[in-house]
Order: sequence, then structure tokens, then C-alpha cells
Amino acid sequence: MIVVVYIIFGLVLLVLILAAFTKRNYTITREIMIKQPDSVVFDYLRVFKNHKAFNAWFMKDPNMKETTKNIDGEPGFILRFEGNKNLGTGEEELIGLVPNKEIDIELRFLKPVKSTSRTPFTLERTGNKETKVRWTMNGKMSYPMNFALLFLEMDKFLGNDVQKSLDNLKITLEKEI
Repeated sequence: MIVVVYIIFGLVLLVLILAAFTKRNYTITREIMIKQPDSVVFDYLRVFKNHKAFNAWFMKDPNMKETTKNIDGEPGFILRFEGNKNLGTGEEELIGLVPNKEIDIELRFLKPVKSTSRTPFTLERTGNKETKVRWTMNGKMSYPMNFALLFLEMDKFLGNDVQKSLDNLKITLEKEI
């Protein structure tokens, strides 16, 4: 019995030591071309109620509970969500806007794992009626949860849903052409 306790203690200690030397930050970036002017894309993305039409995570729970604070589409707007195990619980806040260039969002998860990420959309006009949309997720995992970054490829784990969301965004916005 005492040997089992020592083995468990040793494994926990090993995880804690490895986590101390493991990166804590990650960045995921995906982009897509949308056949709409940057002003149209910007006006759509800045309004969080529109995110339910393209965001792959929100689509994982069509029955999510949500509450809002402040004016949608303006800095300071907060969308709080509580969803199933595939979505989790948290909030996203519109931090800042640069007209037709950037929508800066902070995503704060409470469940299943507490974390905070910056998830800005950046827009680049590439033609008269064409815009490159780049969605970046800059996140940080706290110690010792960062140990999971040794085994979890965040780029694949989250990147696939980022790309799916951008694909949905393209379909949604190009319907109007």
C-alpha cells in the first residue's frame, strides 16, 4: 500500500515539475477571404448577436443560456453564456474597435477550465469588395494546467473550430451578394 502512495506522489510531483518548465501561452490564427467590403464585414462582426450564426462553439449548444450587459456592438458589451459540456460557461467582452480594421474581444471561460484569451478579428481590404478576415486566439493556461500543452496540440484542438467558424462566416456574409 505504501508503495502505491509513493508512486502516486512521484507521478504528481513529476507532473508539477514538468508543468513548471512547460510553455503557458498559445496562439492560433486562421484567415479567410470574404467577397464583401470591409465595412460590411466589420459591421457584422462587431455585433455579438450575429456570432451565433457562424461561431462553431455557440452552435454546439443551440439551447445555451445567455445574458448581456451594455450595448451590443459597442466597447464594453459583455455576452455571458452557459452551455452544455461542449460549450462550457464564460463570457466574451468587446474590448475595442478600430473601424473596418479590428474587433478586439476578450474571452473568459469559467468552466470547464478557467482561462482568459484575446480573440481579435482583424480585417484587411484586398479589393473593392473583398476582405481578408483573420481570427487569432491568444491564450494562456495557468500552472499546472499548462501541463496539458505537452500533449494537446492547441492549433488542431481549437484551430479546426476557428476555421469552421470562418467558413460559416463566409457563407453567411456572401449569401447577401
